[in-house]
Amino acid sequence: MNKAEQSKSYSRNGTFSTQRALSSCHTFVIYPQPESSRLTRGSPTPRGRPLFFPLIVRTRPILGSLFVVMLGVVGSVSGWGATWQKLFDGKSHTGWRPTEFAGGGAIEIEEGAMILNQGALTGVNYTNSVPKLDYEIELEAKRVVGSDFFCGLTFPVDNSFCTWIVGGWGGSVVGLSSIDGEDAANNSTTRFLRFEQDQWYRLRLRVSGTNISAWIDGDRMIDADIRERTIGLRPGDIELSKPLGIAAYSTTAALRNIQLRSLDSGSTRPSPPPAPSVPQPSASSDIPGQLITAALETHVAWPRLAQLCDTFGPRFSGSTNLELAIDWILAEMKRDGLSNVHGEPVSVPRWVRGRESAALLEPKSETLPMLGLGGSIGTGPDGIRAEVLVVQSYEELKTRAADARGRIVVFNAPYTDYGESVRFRVTGAVEAARAGAVASLIRSVTDFSLQTPHTGMMQYDPAVPKIPHAALSSEDTDRLARWQKEGRTLRIHLKMEARQEADVLSRNIIAEIPGRERPEEFVIVGGHIDSWDVGQGAQDDGGNCVAAWEVLRLIRERGLQPRRTIRCVLWTNEENGLRGARAYRDQHRPELARHVVAIEADSGTYAPLGFGFTGSDAAFGELGSISRLLESRLKAGKLTRGGGESDLGPLLEEGVPILGLRVDGTRYFWFHHTSADTVDKVSPKDLAACTAALAAMVWQLADAEVRLPR
Repeated sequence: MNKAEQSKSYSRNGTFSTQRALSSCHTFVIYPQPESSRLTRGSPTPRGRPLFFPLIVRTRPILGSLFVVMLGVVGSVSGWGATWQKLFDGKSHTGWRPTEFAGGGAIEIEEGAMILNQGALTGVNYTNSVPKLDYEIELEAKRVVGSDFFCGLTFPVDNSFCTWIVGGWGGSVVGLSSIDGEDAANNSTTRFLRFEQDQWYRLRLRVSGTNISAWIDGDRMIDADIRERTIGLRPGDIELSKPLGIAAYSTTAALRNIQLRSLDSGSTRPSPPPAPSVPQPSASSDIPGQLITAALETHVAWPRLAQLCDTFGPRFSGSTNLELAIDWILAEMKRDGLSNVHGEPVSVPRWVRGRESAALLEPKSETLPMLGLGGSIGTGPDGIRAEVLVVQSYEELKTRAADARGRIVVFNAPYTDYGESVRFRVTGAVEAARAGAVASLIRSVTDFSLQTPHTGMMQYDPAVPKIPHAALSSEDTDRLARWQKEGRTLRIHLKMEARQEADVLSRNIIAEIPGRERPEEFVIVGGHIDSWDVGQGAQDDGGNCVAAWEVLRLIRERGLQPRRTIRCVLWTNEENGLRGARAYRDQHRPELARHVVAIEADSGTYAPLGFGFTGSDAAFGELGSISRLLESRLKAGKLTRGGGESDLGPLLEEGVPILGLRVDGTRYFWFHHTSADTVDKVSPKDLAACTAALAAMVWQLADAEVRLPR
C-alpha cells in the first residue's frame, strides 16, 4: 500500500489509525480538531485558521457528466455582485463546516464534489456572510445512495429562513418548507418528480422580497408569491442549517459548482398571476349534487366495509388474507355491474413477523406490549437479553454512545408531528447500531395511546450492522425513562422471529365506468387495499377503498355515464414498498398522457374537509365551482395547493395532476398501524360523507366539457 492509497483518520476517542483510501460513500471518519482551533457547537470559525471536520479527499472519479460553468470568487456580504461567485472550490472544505446533526455521516471531497454520506441527517453550513434578499444560488446535486432528499437547501429570506427540499418524502417531493406552517409535501409549492440515481441535476434558487422561485435543469418548479405569507423552517434539526446550509436525509448526496450572485431588486418581480379561468357549463351540472344526496342516503358502504374487515382481517402484502380479499372485491365489483373489472399482477415483498415478545426482567418481571417494525430482522431463537439505555434524541444517543454499546437502546422521543417523530421508526436502528447497540426499541409514533404499540416501515443502512427494531407503547417507554432517572437497572429480553422471504405476486384492482364521448381519457379514484398485518386496516385504508368503489357503484346504479372514463384503482403494497403504484404507472404508461387527474384518499375515513391539489394554476382555478358545492353541502370545500397521497407520486412524476381527500384527522394516529384499526373506528356518517365528496369531485372532472388543463 503506497502513500497515495493511505488516509489518516481518528476514532471517536482520538486514537490514530491508518486506513486504505475509500471505495464507497458510507465510511464514517472523524477528524478531531487541534486543541488550538477546536470548535464547539455555535462557536465561530477562527479567522485565518482552517476548520477541521470529517473530511476525506479522494481521487476516485464520480460518475456522471460534468456541467461546466464560469465561477468567480467568494466575497464578503458587502462584496456580492451581479456575477456568479464561487462558494465551494471543489478541492477543500474552505468556507464550510459540518452541520452538527446527531447521527450524520462523514463529509468528503471527491474530484470536485462534496459528498454528504448517508446518515440520519447529514449537512454542511456555509461559514461566510450571505445576502438576505435579492440573490440567486446555483449548484449541482445528485443522489448517490438512498431514497430521500438529496438536497435540503436552507436559505435566508430577509429575517426568516426556508428550506428547498429536492427529492423528499420517499424520493420525489420538491417544495419549500415551510409556507404558512405547511411543509414541502403539503403546500402550494409541492411538486413530484422522478430523480434518477447517480444523475446530476442543476438547481437554481432565486429569492426576493416578494417571490421565491426555483428551477431544476432549467425548468421552473416553484414560483411562489410570498407577500402576506409566513415563511419559516420546519421545526426540528433543520434549524441547525441556518443561515445557509445544505443537507441530505438518510441519503448519500454529492454537491458541486455551488455559487451565488446578487440581483438588482427590480429583476426579481414575481410573474403575474394567471388569469382566472371561466368554469365550463355542463348539461349535467346538477348531477354532483344528486350524487352527494345518494351517498348520504344509501346504506351500502359501511356494511360492505364491515364485511371486508371482519371476513379477511389484516391485508398485508404477500399474505393469503390480502389475495382472498382481492378475489372477493373483484367478484363484488362484477356483481355491481362495473366494467373492465380485473386484477393486474404486481410482484410484492413478503416480510413475515413471526412470534415476538418483549419481557421486562428488571426492575420487575412483566410482559410489555410490542410490535416489530416492518423490515426488521429477527433476534435469533434465544432472543436478546440486555440492559436498556433510554434516550430522547439522536443528540443524546451521540453523547452517550459509550453507554449504548452492548445495550438495547430505547428512543423515547416525545411526539411532535408525524413527519418529525417517524424518523426514529425509520432510521432508529441505524443510529443505535452505529453506537454499538444490540437492538433498538422506539416510542410508538402517536399522540395518544391505550397501551397500543404502532408498527410501520423501517430502513437499514447497508454500511451499518443490522439490529432488531421494534415499537413499545408510549406508556412503557415513559415508565422506563422514569426508572432510569431514578437510577434503576433496566433489562429486557427481546425475541423476534421476523424475516424477509422471496417476493410473491399480488394484484392491483381495476374497475371502470366507460366514458360516453371520450372513453380514452381517464379520471382515477382510489385508495390502497393492503394494510399492515395487525388490526383490520379499516381506517388505513379500507374505508377509503370502499368509498372510491362506492363512487362507481352509485353512478352505475343511476344509469349515468360521464364524458370520460372513471377508473377505480385499489393499489397493493402501499405500506411497505409502493410496488403497486409503480406497477400501475409502468403498465399504463402509454395512456398516462390521457389521464386527466388521479385522486386518492389515504388519511383515514373521517369528516371530509376538502381536497389538496397538485397541478397547474389553470387547473386549480377550474376546481372552484365544485369546491363551493362541497362547502355548501358537506362543509368540505377547502381547496388547497399541494396534495395527493403516496400511490399518486409515480403518476405525478409523469405529469398527471393529483388530488388528495383532506379529512379531520385529529384521531387518525390514535389507531394508525395498530391492532385497534378496526371497523368500529369508522363512523358510517363519515364514510358516507367521504364517498359524497369523492363522487361529486370525480363526476365534475369526468363530465366537464373541457379537460382539466395540465
